[in-house]
Amino acid sequence: MRTNYSTKRLIFVATLAAISVVFGLFEIPLGLPWLKLDVSEIAILVAAVVVGYKGAFSLVLVRGIFRQAIQGDLFMPTELVGELIAILASAIILGSYFMISKLIQTHKKPLLLEAVVDPKPLSLKETLFVSIGVTLTLTIVLVGLNILVLTPIYLSTYDAVFSFFGFNQFHLTVFTLLEDPGMANIFGVDLSNWGLYLTYIITNYTLLNVSKGLLTTLLFLPIKSRLEKVEL
Repeated sequence: MRTNYSTKRLIFVATLAAISVVFGLFEIPLGLPWLKLDVSEIAILVAAVVVGYKGAFSLVLVRGIFRQAIQGDLFMPTELVGELIAILASAIILGSYFMISKLIQTHKKPLLLEAVVDPKPLSLKETLFVSIGVTLTLTIVLVGLNILVLTPIYLSTYDAVFSFFGFNQFHLTVFTLLEDPGMANIFGVDLSNWGLYLTYIITNYTLLNVSKGLLTTLLFLPIKSRLEKVEL
């Protein structure tokens, strides 16, 4: 029985990993070059429901490694930082979904371990709580982190920034970043003071994360509802 479970788990993890990598390769650019929307977290959330959260997080790591290897960017500093930010976003989505499902009492054991005896149709309550809750959490956390540390670190690793825009030091926080004269022209955008910087980052990152949160959850929830009716 244990061997059968392990084999099924391996098959599901491998399949969902492949789907997640493929989804992760199709990115929609939004504004700045590093702002790209993908919905690879759909497969990761499905993995959480089917094999559990440990298996889902392993998919996050596999997606990152294979996506960068396929694109040939595995050792580029900017892409590594970008992928770490993508891993953080996936972890936030997984964590917030876990907490919300606990809160509204829809959390269940992985479907490979325990089938749903009496599956219920997807409710409006679950749809609203999950989609809004995950989206708000993702947006608030990532917008805040990008303002303070993530965007400064990313810009500091961007090769073109060093050579073309004239950055003269590595910036771990926004407080030193805004003192750098290179901020006057980042990809044709003036981000040299707090007002310009906050307006641009909040606008762009809010659009990115709201789109990602809503698309991911609204596409995932019907899949989850169907899976609960299938014997895996």
